[in-house]
Amino acid sequence: MFRHLFALMLIATASSLPGFAADWEGVFSGAIGTSGVIVELNAGEEKSDYKGGFREGARYSYLPKVRDISLILDQAGKTLRFTETLHPHRLFADAEDKKITGTWSLKVDAKGATGTWTAPAGGKTLPIDLVRVPLIAQDELPTEANRLSATYDAEWLSHVTLADAGVFKSFGDVEIRKLKDAAFGIEHPVVGAFPDEARKGQINTALVQGFRKEIAQHRDCKNGIPVDWVDDADTAGPDFLYTVDYATPRLLSFTLTGSVFCGGAHPANYVTPITYDLTTAEHMGGRSGENQSDLKPEAFGRILKLSNKDERIAFERFALGRWKEAAAKDKENSENCMTGWIDDNPEGEKDFSLSFTPKGLAVTRRDYPSVAAACMFQDFNPTVIPWKDLKPYLRDGQTLLTDELK
Repeated sequence: MFRHLFALMLIATASSLPGFAADWEGVFSGAIGTSGVIVELNAGEEKSDYKGGFREGARYSYLPKVRDISLILDQAGKTLRFTETLHPHRLFADAEDKKITGTWSLKVDAKGATGTWTAPAGGKTLPIDLVRVPLIAQDELPTEANRLSATYDAEWLSHVTLADAGVFKSFGDVEIRKLKDAAFGIEHPVVGAFPDEARKGQINTALVQGFRKEIAQHRDCKNGIPVDWVDDADTAGPDFLYTVDYATPRLLSFTLTGSVFCGGAHPANYVTPITYDLTTAEHMGGRSGENQSDLKPEAFGRILKLSNKDERIAFERFALGRWKEAAAKDKENSENCMTGWIDDNPEGEKDFSLSFTPKGLAVTRRDYPSVAAACMFQDFNPTVIPWKDLKPYLRDGQTLLTDELK
């Protein structure tokens, strides 16, 4: 009897602690007062990244706001009580950093949750009304991904609208339009007028999927910065922008340029040329963050002889040789920009970017640290190789550059 009673006491104690996996955990969508929100209720997970450890717990976000607001579990049981703070690292913070911005009292069941939000010092109150969001299946997530966090992030992203914002640029029969996202106000390029309406829909679906990944990654960056760390970019407009370089019914190349601060000593400065094969609506170049070199058969190997290591080495020597010739003509900047990370890589595995311009194939080096970011923005970077000079390196039977090489 005493053993049974002791076991019940242990269960009751565990269910009141932040680390216990409880049935109230989940992802919810709804409103606080009249404002739309998404919520991740999470009992918390012990971390050991910092001295003494800390707990990462619940969070919520107003829609389509970028910043998450942290919820620290104070009391479990039939009624949950949370303290709300803007600090992104929740319990690992000084008293000033984790200033309380509100408290929650919440009852959760299988369908959703209801309760009350209260301003600090017992001020204004607002009703909370939430419904559960089905969790993403574990087998649909990357290995060891957290289902709650992944579902929450996907739910937030589903509420970010993309609105038409006019014309970027026209290239004969192909018009490139702008879609502005509601989260950051960034203008993303999509296809407007196009000779094939069915293919246009497939192309834009692929483009928007890529843009949504960028939006989600940028949100992760901004949520990792303490609220009081405001840099110039936060007030000067979007952190990155797209420019459209080239478009035909077969190919689209645009460039993503940014200077994004995610914490640390320097902002992340980058230039990413991105290219799509419009005949198949597939991303073929500039797959930033996916460990996908442009010099692979499924990338620019659609056009160039890159099917084996010898072919890749031959093209590398040709393309980087042209780049270095162009850089050498800039007496003021070339000395500082001649070397980067790719020089340490073996031949056949050097990672540089390719894209298209009206004059030919653009070769861009992006392998510079933040302190040498100016090298990304020189006249010789990118270096453009004229169409006619590409002929010895074209894959047999390629058709994507039929018009350009006439």
